[in-house]
Amino acid sequence: MGITLFVLGLAGMAWGAMLLFNVRGTVDKAVARRNAVRAVTGARTLNMRLAEPSRLGPWFFRLTGGIIFVCSPSLVLPGLTIAMLE
Repeated sequence: MGITLFVLGLAGMAWGAMLLFNVRGTVDKAVARRNAVRAVTGARTLNMRLAEPSRLGPWFFRLTGGIIFVCSPSLVLPGLTIAMLE
């Protein structure tokens, strides 16, 4: 259980850092993917409001990445403690 928490915390820190610092255009790709999915969904349902780009721009994904990056050590430290005690 401890190793699982530790690995999940490290993965969360890596993923959060990728989003927060826009490593290799991660945020740009996420925004483009979201807008493409909205366009396809709008075409399927004939809802023209979904064809417009999302109001949640890059700031939303960077904010999400920052929250994940900051909160992930709360999984790393207990996971490391549990793994050391077992």
